[in-house]
Amino acid sequence: MSSEAAEIMEKLKDKKAEYEATASTDRSVNFEDIDNRIINEVLGPERYGRVRFQGSGVNPTQYFGSTSHQYMPSGSQSQAEVQRLKDQIVQIQASTDEQIS
Repeated sequence: MSSEAAEIMEKLKDKKAEYEATASTDRSVNFEDIDNRIINEVLGPERYGRVRFQGSGVNPTQYFGSTSHQYMPSGSQSQAEVQRLKDQIVQIQASTDEQIS
């Protein structure tokens, strides 16, 4: 491990300890997605076209391969999913209205 990586790891550990100390006194601390928040605080926001933790010269195509688009749903699948979610929203709204009445 390089000295730079060791420094980053130490900062990550320190931030994690800070959050844990805060949580012990403040019950309102939300630990959902805490690791990503700590990484963003230490390393900054993600940069477009980079793969975090893989070095500065690695881009998504090199890391994931050029066929990563195959995992994206087709247009008809997307439309079906959107329609399913719209139907689900209508059902939830109806249920909520019924409960309110």
